[in-house]
Amino acid sequence: MAGGKAVAEEEKGLLHAYKPREGYATRLGGMVVLSAFVAFACYRWYYGWGAILDLIGRFFRPIGLGFLVDWVDTSPWYGEAIGLGGAILIGTVGFLVSYYYIYVKPRTAEFLIKTDGELRKVTWPKHEPWFKPDTEVWGATYVVLIVVLGLTLYIYGVDWVLQALARVMFYE
Repeated sequence: MAGGKAVAEEEKGLLHAYKPREGYATRLGGMVVLSAFVAFACYRWYYGWGAILDLIGRFFRPIGLGFLVDWVDTSPWYGEAIGLGGAILIGTVGFLVSYYYIYVKPRTAEFLIKTDGELRKVTWPKHEPWFKPDTEVWGATYVVLIVVLGLTLYIYGVDWVLQALARVMFYE
């Protein structure tokens, strides 16, 4: 019997989800958050990899190894290929690593499954109006909004004055 179970485990494959029908909400939420991070990393690589190349070039050019980074400047196609290829690579690897940690790895998957179970026990507020104008919550909310608005206007004013002073003192 043990041999049959091992064969069944091997047939599942490398990216088979651990307890696939459990913890749906937390796993999906985790994938959405990690996918947003991966998408941001792809964006930053695509539009910012040249800054990394310039930084590396600052170290290599003074010691006579500038040819290691200057080959990119020989054709605009090279830069576009590195940007797009790197973004695709980061996206693919990032998605697979995210999927592995959220769905495949038993320890993190079990944590997310248990988290989903605990969230089901929470008593969430009803859709009926619990936020009425005659309660303390309503008055406290007004106080918070007024203080935030006041601080925003104060910081904006101080920033504006300091910018004006900096323009007069340093740029004119």
